[in-house]
Amino acid sequence: MMLRILMRKCRAKSRVEVFETCALLLHAPKEGAQEYADALLRVLGAALPKGPVIYAISAQERSFDESWLLALFAAISRADHPSISFLLRARLPLHLRRPVGWLAAELVVRMSAISDTRID
Repeated sequence: MMLRILMRKCRAKSRVEVFETCALLLHAPKEGAQEYADALLRVLGAALPKGPVIYAISAQERSFDESWLLALFAAISRADHPSISFLLRARLPLHLRRPVGWLAAELVVRMSAISDTRID
């Protein structure tokens, strides 16, 4: 549910240039989870053909994109590098894997810093 809350707030924002976004966040490391969620969703909006599908907060089921993101976050949380690599390779072109992986990892860190709330 936390994933949907963060992602809902950034739906209407425009797409961004991937490396510019990562560079800006790299130079502002104290940014919170919302900024990283914004960046991740905007980058995925440019990376995926139709952008990521994030259902309404009240939806009972998960979209494929939500399940993929949650699997990526879980793999990052347990430092499962083969799974992280597999998940990134399965959906993203080569030039976007590293920045998306970095944004996702930074988001996981910030989510755990907010509270010990689960991201799903």
